Amino acid sequence: MQIATRSETLRPAHAWVVGAEVHEDRETVTVLVAEAAAARSLANLERNGQIALGIALATHESYQLKGTYLSSRPASDADRSRQERYRAALFASALAAGYPDDIARPFTLGFAYTPGIAITFRAEQLFVQTPGPDAGNPMA
Repeated sequence: MQIATRSETLRPAHAWVVGAEVHEDRETVTVLVAEAAAARSLANLERNGQIALGIALATHESYQLKGTYLSSRPASDADRSRQERYRAALFASALAAGYPDDIARPFTLGFAYTPGIAITFRAEQLFVQTPGPDAGNPMA
């Protein structure tokens, strides 16, 4: 997963996401980003509030959420636990998709993720991004 933001001059910024939570209302999402990689994204979010979250599985199934920034805070112990579970699941899915250990391990377990920032946004649009005829189309 990655978040994408943009500056007022349309310069993009992105950061890898290592863990996320969809809240009970099914519209609010919190993503966990390494503090060291979050500065430009947070500055953009403070200025215009626009955020996109790209989600892709090792099988290439992928989606994009677009929404509006709500808040940010330092990652908690519970967030770090979520990040550890995410990293383990990402590693397992890469192995299941056929990636060799020497590629899957650094790509999934090698992400720097602490200290972290929790960024919360309201998801307003959902798009299919899986390669194929429906790529780029909104989901119902």
